[in-house]
This record gives sequence, C-alpha cells and structure tokens, in this order.
Amino acid sequence: MNTIEDRIARIIGEYDRQGWHRTGTDVDLESASWLAGIVRECGAEPTRETFALDRVIPRPSYIDVGDRRIDGLPLFDSSFTDTEGIRGQLGPADADPKILLVDGSDTGSVEALEEARRSPDYTAIVFITTSAGDDAGLAPRNAPSFTEPFGPPVLQVDRIDRSWLTEQASAGSTVAVVARADREPVEAANVAAVFPGRDRSLPPLVVMTPRSGWWWIAAERGGGIVCWLEVMMALRDSPPERDVRFVATSGHELGHLGLEAYLDRNPGLATEAVAWMHFGASIGAAVKPVPRLFTSDDELHALAVEFLQPEVPAMPESFPHDMMPGGESRNIHARGGRYVSLAGGHASFHQQIDRWPDSVDVAAVVSYARAMTGMAMKLAG
Repeated sequence: MNTIEDRIARIIGEYDRQGWHRTGTDVDLESASWLAGIVRECGAEPTRETFALDRVIPRPSYIDVGDRRIDGLPLFDSSFTDTEGIRGQLGPADADPKILLVDGSDTGSVEALEEARRSPDYTAIVFITTSAGDDAGLAPRNAPSFTEPFGPPVLQVDRIDRSWLTEQASAGSTVAVVARADREPVEAANVAAVFPGRDRSLPPLVVMTPRSGWWWIAAERGGGIVCWLEVMMALRDSPPERDVRFVATSGHELGHLGLEAYLDRNPGLATEAVAWMHFGASIGAAVKPVPRLFTSDDELHALAVEFLQPEVPAMPESFPHDMMPGGESRNIHARGGRYVSLAGGHASFHQQIDRWPDSVDVAAVVSYARAMTGMAMKLAG
C-alpha cells in the first residue's frame, strides 16, 4: 500500500470485483477471508467469528398482467409463494384489493407497507422500490425481521414500471404474483481483531463497519471499510492507551445478524465500551451523497464535529441523541451504549449501479478516513 488514495482504489476496487455481497453466500465468505488478510497487513491478528442463518435463495419471481411480465425480488422477511403464485385483483388501498400496490415514492409508503403486511386483508403485496437518484433499477428493502418473517408475500419491483402498474391498479386488473424463494442453512462470518491497550483495565473502544449488502455496494460499504482499516493502520504505528476492538459484520441487510452475533459473544460490551464508532453507509459516495451523523450524547457529538469539520466537503446532518440512529448503531442505541455513527445514503443506494469507480468519490473517502482516524486516536488515548 502506498498513498491513502492508492489504498482506497485497491481496497474498494477489489471489494467491488468480488461480486454480490449477500450474507452467507460464497462471495460473502470469500470476502471475509480477503478482509482478514488486509487486517493482518495492518498489524492485527484477525479472527473469523461465524454465525448460523437460513439463507434466502430467491427463485424466479414476477407479476403477470395479461401477456406482460415484470420481474422482481421477494422481500426477505415476508412469506413466499409457491410456483403457481397468487391470483387476484391489483389495486391501491382505497379500492379494497386482494393484491395491494404500494408505491415507494409516495409519502408514508414505508409505513403503508408495514401496516399492510400486518393486515389480514391482502393475499400479496407489490412494492415499487425507489432510490435517491434518477436511474432505474431495483432497490431492495432490508429485512429487519429476517429471523421472524411475517405477512403475505411481497414482490419488490423496479420503479421503471411504476406508471404501467399504477394504471393496472387503477383499473383493478387481475394479476398473478409469484414471489418464490428457498431457505438453506449456512454460515456467515464477522471479521474481528483487537489492538491491546497499554492499560487493559480501561473500557475499550469498539470500531465497527458492516461488510454485506444486496449487490456490489461499492459506495454503500467501501468507504466504511476503508475508514475501519485506516484506523487500524494508525494504531499499528501508535499503540493505544485502551484496548481498541474492531468488527466488520456480515448480516447487515438481514436485521444486523452479524452485530447481534458479536454482541451475544460479548455480553455487556454494548454499555461497557467507552464508545462505539460506526462507519456505516455511503461514506464518500460520489453521486447525491446524503451524509448523516448520529451520536449518543453531547460529548461525542462535539468530538465528531471537531474532527469532521476541518476535513469533510460538507458537514453531515446531525440528529437528536434520542432519535433512533441508522444502521448497526441502532443496536447499540437500543442497549443504552455510547456511539458515534456515520450512516447516510446516495443516488444509487441499494441499486446494482453502485459500482467502483463511478459511485465513489476518493477525495471524500480520504477526508472521512482522516477525520475518523483522528477521532479514534483521541478516544483510544
């Protein structure tokens, strides 16, 4: 590794070329081994901590209306159909249909989807996905209830077909929805490491980043992985006062399964740590970035601002401390721990076009990596 720019290009480029980073797939497991190798280059001894899950394997899924077929993807924490699917009238909620159409671009659509999933009134739901950018492309929703799926089958479709589907719903067309998937018991892995502190009696600092998602996810995950590794490199050359623990988790898109497994292995750590640093989504994204900063208290917020303000191109939007934060930091928030979290969005968030190099702003990633490394070194002593 040479300059930080060279490191970013190498790391995010390699990560992108590995393939779709869905939890528990061959790509996910191979990527864990790849990341463990880089951790070793950074001066730490990595451990692969495995956890079990029933992986969802999507099968051909679609909605048929007359002679037209629109392909989609099942929602991973709903029920699924058989090969015959479900037939019925498609419509909006006010038409009392059996198969409900929900448009993700509508205000309140997320709440409408969740309400419909808990209602006994629908045999299936078709959800039109959306993103912050202008490009078409399926943008799957995460599956926070992955271990306890509920509700009727939900077929997620690309917004490119919004107008036509809306017309069919208004007309009350009869449709067939197939949302098929199988489940397979597999293992996924977190990558963990520890830099021992000079005083191991002090509460540790924990640095975490998720490393899984729906597609290639270069901008969604690449910047966070880079920041995570840059903190390691700084600690290699300047040993910390307290232990600094690192974990890169799989299972992000499936209810943060990897972080939950890590917390199960380390009971009490959520509140015992001096702080958790969460390097979440879209750090250094190139197109329509939406940076967000979540902190648990005034002290950590002030420290984050101190290091971010001189470095980053635009300060992330900050949120009240009692607001549920984005990404894995919400698991720490729910347990009463202290955290600082960068978790935003960007134009191609959750879409297949989130690829290296077009969706990554290397200079922005550099700025965040420098800021977060500085903050981590301060917290580590």
